Amino acid sequence: MAQNYRPQLDGIRAFCIIFTIVNHVPGKPDYIDGTVGVDVFFALSGWLITWLLLEERRSAGAIDLKAFYIRRFFRIVPLYYFTIVVYAAAAVLFFLATASSAKIQELREAIAYLVTFNSEYRSSEAGTVFGHAWTLGIEEKFYVVWPALIVIFRKWVFGSVVCAAVSVSILIAAFGYNDFLARGYFGLGFGAGVALLVDRSPRSLKWLRDRSLAGAALCSMAGMYVGLILMPNVLWSLGIAASAAMMIGSLWFRQCQILSRFLSSGPLPWLGTLTYAIYLFQSL
Repeated sequence: MAQNYRPQLDGIRAFCIIFTIVNHVPGKPDYIDGTVGVDVFFALSGWLITWLLLEERRSAGAIDLKAFYIRRFFRIVPLYYFTIVVYAAAAVLFFLATASSAKIQELREAIAYLVTFNSEYRSSEAGTVFGHAWTLGIEEKFYVVWPALIVIFRKWVFGSVVCAAVSVSILIAAFGYNDFLARGYFGLGFGAGVALLVDRSPRSLKWLRDRSLAGAALCSMAGMYVGLILMPNVLWSLGIAASAAMMIGSLWFRQCQILSRFLSSGPLPWLGTLTYAIYLFQSL
C-alpha cells in the first residue's frame, strides 16, 4: 500500500487531533469547537477504507476480506483494550488519592459498553471516563459491515448502499437515536460515497482534480464551522464532514496543489501517524 500513501492526509489527521485536544482544555474560548476534528476523521476513514478496498479489487481482481479484518484488528483492538486498562488504573489511583469512588463507579457503569465497542450507547450514569470511545464504536461497526457489503454487492453499488442504510436504521430502531450516530455514519458515508462515485464514474476525476475544489471545500468547512459556533446544530457537523470528503478526494488526486504541500510539510505527517494513540489517551 506504500504507493497509496498520502502524507497530506496524515497532515489532516494532525490538525484533527489538535482541534480535539484543544476542545478538552479548561477555559478554552467559546469560538473553539474541537469536535469538528471528529467529523473530519469520519469522512477521512470512509474515504480511505472504501477507496483502498476498491483499489485492491482493481489491481488484484478481488478483495481479501480476511486480510483486511486481520489488519484492522491488530491496528485497533490491542491498543484500545490496553487503553481501557489504563483508564481503570487511573480510576483506582484517583480513588486512592481522593477517597472518592466516583470514577470507579462511572467505569463500572461504562465497562460493558466499552469492551463491546458500544460506547456510543452508554448512559449518562457512565460518566465521561473514556467517553470519546463512542467514535470507535461507530467506526468498528463500519469496518465490519461495509467491506463485506462491497464484496457481496460487487456489481451493484446501490445494493451495498441500501444495505448499509438498512443496517444503520436497524441499529437506531433497536437502540435509539443520538447525534453521535448521525455524525458518525453520515460522516463515514460521505467519505465512502465520494470513493464510490470515482470508482463508478471515472469522469468525476475531472471534478476532483479541479484546482479550485480543495480550496472551495475548505472555505465551505470554515463557513459551516462559523455556523456551528453561532447556532449549534448537528447539521453543521454533517456539512463539515461532507465538505471534508470533497477536500480529501481532491487532495488524493491532486497532490501538487498548495494545500496538499502545506499539509505534507514539517512535522504534520509524523504527528498524523500518532493520532490514534493520542486520541485514545487524551483524557487521562
